[in-house]
Amino acid sequence: MTRLTRVARIGDLPLRAAELDRLAVLAGGPLHEADPDTELALISTATPLTAAGLDRLTALRHLALCGTSYGRIDLDALQRRGITTSNVVDYSDETTAEVIFMQLVSVARGFAAVQWRSEPHELYGKRLLIVGLGALGAAVARLGLAYGMQVSHLSRNPKPEWEARGVLRADRSSAFAAADVVVLTGPTNVVLVTADDLAQLHDAILLQASVGRVIDDDAFRGWITRGDNVALFDLAAGEDVYADYAQLSRVVFPRAISGLCDESRQRLGERVIANVQAAMDHA
Repeated sequence: MTRLTRVARIGDLPLRAAELDRLAVLAGGPLHEADPDTELALISTATPLTAAGLDRLTALRHLALCGTSYGRIDLDALQRRGITTSNVVDYSDETTAEVIFMQLVSVARGFAAVQWRSEPHELYGKRLLIVGLGALGAAVARLGLAYGMQVSHLSRNPKPEWEARGVLRADRSSAFAAADVVVLTGPTNVVLVTADDLAQLHDAILLQASVGRVIDDDAFRGWITRGDNVALFDLAAGEDVYADYAQLSRVVFPRAISGLCDESRQRLGERVIANVQAAMDHA
């Protein structure tokens, strides 16, 4: 096997300068934009990579994702080329959950540009529905219980360890009608909230922590105009989602990514470096 030596990046990377400098040492110089000679490319989860984009990277043998979700990557095209991949998991779930509850408290209590209801409300006792109880959903569930909320989850499979802690498994037919707050933590670009779901959800806070488009667009545009409904996003959803929703009334959409802070970016960078080193040595 031949060691990979031509390392570059595709677009901007969500890494700190310290870790970028260490990657530059591995690469033998600054990380330039990938070209046809690139053997190992680093890419952010925010940057799409299509089959056409891959066709221009004729020497590519490994794609190192600076994040978790492959939702914006054409995996079929990678597999056809035999290009290996690596990603990073469990580096920012608690970080993201902290911001989720900061946003929820700010909107419920009236510290944000939008207030949920005419009077400030506490989260204590409110009914929280988590759609997708993976690592991030679990971090949200922990804080929901700590706030004294009534927590339920909507997942494809039972979660006995969480159900034993009082996080009830919801039935979709009634889950949204029973919720005050809905937090979406499911996979990238998979519709998690349908028009039927939104028809049941009244005077509620809907927060998208998932990446990409996961809410029925037409139904959402009607839902957000009704009653005391409020929607919360962050830039992890994508620039296209921001362009569509940020200016809507009753939507809070900061130009920030909840999962990125100094500590989480350090964890991400350390694991990306380990992945790159492994790929370079074992290609």
